[in-house]
Amino acid sequence: MKGEGRVQEEDAFRRVVQELADRQAILDCLNRYARGLDRKDLDMLRSVFHPDATDHHGGSIDYHPAAEALIADWQVRDAHRTFSQHLLINTSIDLDGDVAHAETYFQLIVGLKPGARPDQPRLGLSGGRYVDRFERRNGEWRIARRVLIVEYEAALDARDRSHHLLWARRSKEDPSYARPLLGPPPTP
Repeated sequence: MKGEGRVQEEDAFRRVVQELADRQAILDCLNRYARGLDRKDLDMLRSVFHPDATDHHGGSIDYHPAAEALIADWQVRDAHRTFSQHLLINTSIDLDGDVAHAETYFQLIVGLKPGARPDQPRLGLSGGRYVDRFERRNGEWRIARRVLIVEYEAALDARDRSHHLLWARRSKEDPSYARPLLGPPPTP
């Protein structure tokens, strides 16, 4: 009888550890999405979606297959930007075996190159929620379905503060890729 209680405790412990591992894998996937877009790391972005995933990206924009269609559209929209920051704020996750549903609040800040599009402000802000269906396939959590809900958009006045931007790179030359990190990169 005593051994049976221990087995039940160990099983309960394994379930808790597995749930924590699943939640962390989903959060890691969401973070790869934001980082992949902001650093223009297309392989990282591809690792977020299952090959047959769909992304209903607000309004009439539907990406299918999600990764490749999103990348093609992002490259066009991003051509005039100096930076983007996808900030992931609150995430709630409902796990059910190899399926999970997540809602993640986001804020997106983008900067436009000076003079690139005079009809648009130099700094844009939008926010909303990613509503995702994750599936674990072959032991890996990725997005299978996404619905993007935009809650707000705003244009902000931005003055050039280029002395703060010396180290930012929209590529794998960004300091966040340095291993080991020894200090700031050389100034271009």
